[in-house]
Amino acid sequence: MQTTHTLPADVASCPGVGSDAEGWREGCETCERRTLPPADPERVWWMTPPEVIAFWCEYRIGADE
Repeated sequence: MQTTHTLPADVASCPGVGSDAEGWREGCETCERRTLPPADPERVWWMTPPEVIAFWCEYRIGADE
């Protein structure tokens, strides 16, 4: 039995910066804010990705978190 994970309804989704064809900004490729579907697709909170990231994105959600 496979479990499907979703982003909790109180966590904003993020479109990330980049694309599959051109490559993602470091961290965006595996960030669960971008990759997990929302719990309620009809009512999704979206955030704007930070313009500048010095070392890492403070909003990134990794699979290990």
